Amino acid sequence: MPAPTKTSPIDCVDDHDHPVGTIPRGEALQAGANFRTVHVFVFHGECLLLQQLSPKRDRHPERWGSSVAAYLHAGESYEQAAQRRLDEELGLQGELHLVGKTRMHDERSVKFVELYTLFNGPAAIREPDHIEELRYWARDELEAAIDESPDSFTPTFLHVFGYFQRHVTISRR
Repeated sequence: MPAPTKTSPIDCVDDHDHPVGTIPRGEALQAGANFRTVHVFVFHGECLLLQQLSPKRDRHPERWGSSVAAYLHAGESYEQAAQRRLDEELGLQGELHLVGKTRMHDERSVKFVELYTLFNGPAAIREPDHIEELRYWARDELEAAIDESPDSFTPTFLHVFGYFQRHVTISRR
């Protein structure tokens, strides 16, 4: 099942992430409806894979974001969406590890984001209209880039990466 299009129904949720109906994906932000997304951080060793969004993207073109980020289809679980988009975007499969769930404001909506990690090898761009570039970042390099140029990253990635740093310790060799 491909990613939700602007007209695809996604779950509209209350302030506690309980479904209360559906809304076309493209209308959620404008309507101020709360919704769900999933992010996956793919690691190769201690390096985190980020994707640079295509210049054709409506939101945040050419900014760096999570390895995978996805809206959930109506009725789809966070983990199902994560597995689906890992395969669709990067051609990856594997055992996902749940980090947890965070929430953030996105325009007039509250976006619930469940975060997973995957420890896997090389990925490939399978959606060139969606992804401009893939790059593995060492943690120190990524933290320096965020400090120097936070506008190079999507607001959601910055939020989710901060959540990750507070909740997970990746051993440094």
